[in-house]
Amino acid sequence: MKLRKNFVMDPVLRSENDDEINERHSDWLELLFDLIFVAAISQVTLNLSDHYDLVSFLKLVPLFFAIWWGWTGQTYYLDRFSTDDILIRIITMVQILVVAALVLNIQNALTTSMVGFVLTYSILRFILVIEYLWVGKKLPDAKPLTDYYSKGFFIAVCIWLLSIFIPNPYNFIVWIIALIIDVLTPITAGEIHVKFPPHPTHLPERFGLFTIIVIGEAIVSTVVEMSQVKLDHLTGFIGFTGLIISFTLWWGYFEEANGAEERVKERNERIAKYHLWLYSHFPLMLGIVGTAVGIKHLLYLPEHDTPYDPLMLCISLVIAFISLSLIFASSISWKECIDKELFIYRTPHYIIIVLILITGFLGGFIPEYGVIFIITALSVFNCILSLREPPEKICKLK
Repeated sequence: MKLRKNFVMDPVLRSENDDEINERHSDWLELLFDLIFVAAISQVTLNLSDHYDLVSFLKLVPLFFAIWWGWTGQTYYLDRFSTDDILIRIITMVQILVVAALVLNIQNALTTSMVGFVLTYSILRFILVIEYLWVGKKLPDAKPLTDYYSKGFFIAVCIWLLSIFIPNPYNFIVWIIALIIDVLTPITAGEIHVKFPPHPTHLPERFGLFTIIVIGEAIVSTVVEMSQVKLDHLTGFIGFTGLIISFTLWWGYFEEANGAEERVKERNERIAKYHLWLYSHFPLMLGIVGTAVGIKHLLYLPEHDTPYDPLMLCISLVIAFISLSLIFASSISWKECIDKELFIYRTPHYIIIVLILITGFLGGFIPEYGVIFIITALSVFNCILSLREPPEKICKLK
């Protein structure tokens, strides 16, 4: 039997292909890959919904980051080296199966399913290490990047596996150490990022699509919860305002922050801007998820009437808006930007963030529907502010 010519293709550095620089879009396999990770995020959302307080929220941050980082690692790999041959499709499908197993272990990842979670996540990251080693073997010019990544990620995998033999709660500390090593690996790569840059349009599109899917999941969860509660004037109002807040987050990402636009190309700024843009997406996803859970809890009033619900909802929304401000900062030219003028332009957005946080602390003094009305109005006003003409002459935007 003769295999198809595209069964196995040697990897190529996409950024060196002139035909790929100008136009490149996400393929169908990448979109399928996104959906399985959204299932993992949905499971984390359920965990947070069961215990919607600050302590539980902080406990889920490393777990949520591990999931997001697993998606980010493969996304960056496919952005740089994907050949869309049959082999990479098979490997990606294997990863999807691993993530599916990961989803099954997320609910009790901090307790009874800890071993299953660690094993499945370690397998996912080890597959990425193998992929980088494969590229280094077939593409010698990329070895500085692939060797550096494969070593750092492999050390992190070993630490993850080591945590299996460490009892609670100390294994949780080991997880954080492994995640720190994972994060420091690309951050400390330095000039390697300049030699092997991600695609200027494809990667922002990938993150933009994933953001849309997560926001869409928040919208779906709101609609589903509305169908399961007794629909009256109060629940209808809360559900309606919750949908508006979800839309303002979408608007903030694509209009205010330019999150899915082509990234800046200045050599001396590119690394820092890419890191700021990349890592700002994690608190954004966390804020979106926390906001969706907060809206869900308000829909079940007065059964879950606690002062923590409005506060956690406002904290989550503040986290999302701060992330949008950081993503906006990654889209401007730092050399030509005069700090004073930029601060004046962005000050109304910062005031809105502070007002939302203050509203959360007033949750014990004003009705919950009053809280969600105020933060909805502030979120809409934040969208209106994004329609202003930016100070392009002073702070050159892309």
